[in-house]
Amino acid sequence: MAKKTGTFDYRAKSAELEAVLEQLQDSDIQIDSAAKLHARGMELVAELEAYLNQAENEVRSHVAAS
Repeated sequence: MAKKTGTFDYRAKSAELEAVLEQLQDSDIQIDSAAKLHARGMELVAELEAYLNQAENEVRSHVAAS
C-alpha cells in the first residue's frame, strides 16, 4: 500500500465504500463498471483495515505503557 500524506479521513473512506456498495447492488450495472467498482471497494477495504489495525496497535501500546 502506498504511503499516505496528510491525515486519513476515515469517514470519507467509509462513505465512499458505502457508495461503491450501493452502486454494486444496482441490477442494471454493466460488468465493466462492476469490475472497476469491485476493485475500488477492495482498495478501500484494505485502506480502512490498515488504518484500524494501526489505531488498534497504538491503543495497545498506550495501554501497555501505562
